Amino acid sequence: MQKITCKVLKELTLKLDVKYEIFRSKGGYLSERQKIIKEYIEDNQPVKVSDIAKRFTEFNIHTIKKDLQYMKKEKAVKSVGKGKGTIYVAYDEEKNT
Repeated sequence: MQKITCKVLKELTLKLDVKYEIFRSKGGYLSERQKIIKEYIEDNQPVKVSDIAKRFTEFNIHTIKKDLQYMKKEKAVKSVGKGKGTIYVAYDEEKNT
């Protein structure tokens, strides 16, 4: 009984992982604000946090930074550099870069 349960759990986990990848690749986990920021980055890359903050004055800079970290984790954007010199570019799904 325990072997069957483990096997079923592994199968379900694999199926869920596949569905998650499909959903994530479509930007399904991004809020409307994050989608706006991502679109801005795609159209104006490379950009700095300050560029985004100047363009979207209605967004708090801390919120922008938090959103960029989340989008990096979700592979919607990637960062190059560190500190104030960090730039953000759109993640190229075809090249995985």
